[in-house]
Amino acid sequence: MQLQQRLLVKTCIAHIEQQKKLDEVSRLFYRELFHLDASLEAVFPGNVVFLNRKFTNLLGALKNLKHLEKVTTSIEKMGERHRMNYGVQPEYFALAKSALLTALQQHLRDQWTTELAAAWETVFDEVADLMKQAMSKVPPEQIKPLDYDHAGYDSNLLTEIGGKEVVFRVHQGFYEVMFDEPWLGQFFYGKDKETLTIKQTQFMVAAFGGPNEYTGDTPAFIHMHMYITEEMTELRESILYQAILAEGLDESIAQRWLKVDRAFRPALVKQSVAECVLKCFGQFPVTAKKPANYSPVFKIDESV
Repeated sequence: MQLQQRLLVKTCIAHIEQQKKLDEVSRLFYRELFHLDASLEAVFPGNVVFLNRKFTNLLGALKNLKHLEKVTTSIEKMGERHRMNYGVQPEYFALAKSALLTALQQHLRDQWTTELAAAWETVFDEVADLMKQAMSKVPPEQIKPLDYDHAGYDSNLLTEIGGKEVVFRVHQGFYEVMFDEPWLGQFFYGKDKETLTIKQTQFMVAAFGGPNEYTGDTPAFIHMHMYITEEMTELRESILYQAILAEGLDESIAQRWLKVDRAFRPALVKQSVAECVLKCFGQFPVTAKKPANYSPVFKIDESV
């Protein structure tokens, strides 16, 4: 039965690859994974290219299991690397499996049968067990701790801010400025201000240790087709900083908020338009031209 299940999984992955839908399934996977546990942003930092590569490696390991004994060593080495370099914990595998099965079900729809689901579960568990066994043998001194200062997560911040309503009001003020900003506002043409305020609030509430009600895509996937520069993110941060202070929050809270927000920059910033990843054929990168004689709404505060 196990060999038959491995072949089912291999055929399924080949079908997804043939359709050129790996990136789509990757997007669904990370959306579900970070919804299950927002703190896992620390384990999977980076832009959409990095995330897609990690997901492709995952499927590659599952695809090559027809003769498990031939790839056992490479899977064990992968487990060691994940433990040493990313601080992966054994309990993360259950979350990853749940996210993967959900992503596949959403993508395959009617093709997602009970038999196929059972095959994916079995094959995933085979790989996970090997990786966890290897991880358990890694000496503690070789494990690189997760840097939660840069993880996009602060488990106590929501309470100290004063709750979800305060976060919502900060984002209301933030988007009021952003939509009218002559440069950054170009990214918001045709967007609904109220919807963005709600979604951003849900996302940050989870990052601040509150309930995770956010069901949208990760920042890397939302902004993958947008040419966003470091200068733009500096300006955006200055506007956010002013919105936080305008709500009456003190400087220490503002700095903690910005530290969480800043952790998502690597997923957004691009060095050139060529780094944009387009969502579909015929799409063009979204760019914002800096107006002539441009003057920002808020002067960028260099002390932030």
